[in-house]
Parts: sequence; structure tokens; C-alpha cells
Amino acid sequence: MEINIMNRLSSLVLTIILITGALLTGCQFIDGTQEIVPQRNYLSEVKSVNKLILAQMTISKMATIDDIDLSKVEGMKQMAAGLMDAVKVGDRKAAYSYDTYLQAYLDLSTLTPDDIKVDEATKTITLNLPAVQTEFAGRDMEIREDHYRVSGLRSHIDPKERAEIKEQMNTALKKEVEEKSEFRSRLETEARAKADTYFKSILGTDGYNVIVNFK
Repeated sequence: MEINIMNRLSSLVLTIILITGALLTGCQFIDGTQEIVPQRNYLSEVKSVNKLILAQMTISKMATIDDIDLSKVEGMKQMAAGLMDAVKVGDRKAAYSYDTYLQAYLDLSTLTPDDIKVDEATKTITLNLPAVQTEFAGRDMEIREDHYRVSGLRSHIDPKERAEIKEQMNTALKKEVEEKSEFRSRLETEARAKADTYFKSILGTDGYNVIVNFK
């Protein structure tokens, strides 16, 4: 009979311990006091990043200034300029280049509660990220002079002419990036890989398996 009573008492004590443990879940003790630890707000954490820049690419463009090719000129004015150049003694050749920057990023401000799901039963977080976007992120202020040769009676290349060729290079480069999808495709692939690693690292600290998807 005593054994039965002890078994009942043991069961009662165990029940109390389990209930107490459940009540104290999410609490910690600091200096003898009890502190409630709030559940992490994963959506807020991710969304607060706002714009996450993940990858950048440097694209170089080169252009040359040379004597006018008479076979390609159009109009009397250019023809006259070409003839004038043709009779001048000397050479006039220069090569210029400059870099522009393309970057890939995520706009995390668009995330909604439906984009992040936490499954406590399987300890899994599923994160549906927006599509990777790309944009131009600036260019060099000055062009580089890679080659310069002006001799004889030829006129020197002045700042106005260098500024004009810089704008021509910029226009040509942007058109090339728009027409050739491999630039953006390569950058987007790199950005998705980095985003996958990044979010698995910051969200998996509590032992969760993190699944990252892109829209």
C-alpha cells in the first residue's frame, strides 16, 4: 500500500514539475529574477534590412579617338573636316576607358506575413523572398587615358571632346547591358546564392532548418 501511495505522490510531483516547466518556457533567470524572453519576430527582423545589396559587377568600356575615316563620313561638314585632317602632318590617336558598376539587391520592404512561415513542429522556417533586382550603381567620375598620341600639326584632344566620348561610351555600355542578358543573369545567380547563405545563417541560429525561395 505504501508503494502505491509513493507512486501516486511521485506522479503528482512529476505532473507539477511538468506544469511548472511549461509555465516557465520562454523565461530565464538573471540575478534571481525571472525575465520573459519574447518570441523572435522573424518577419520584422528580415523586413527591417530594407534594401539588401548582395552582389556587384564592374563593367569596363573602351573607346578611341582617331582620324576621320573618309569612307564613313556623312554630310559636307564632316567631309570638309576629314579633308582638313587628311592634309595635316602627324598622327592623332587616343584610347580611353572607364568603369561603371552594376549591382544586384533585394527589396525586403515588400515582404508580407505570408512570405515567412515558422513551423514549430518540424523546426522549419520557410522564407519566400522577392525577385532579385539589378541597377546601375554609379560610374567613374573621370575616364582613363590608356593611349595618347598627337604629333605634327594635329590638334590636341580637349576636355570637351573627352567629355563627349565619355557620354558616348556610357550610352553604348547601357545599351549593351540591356541587350545582353548574361550580365544581369550572372549577377542575379550570384545574388541568390549569397542570399540563401545569409538568411540560413541569421535565421538558423535557434536550430531551425531554413528554406529560402525566390518569387
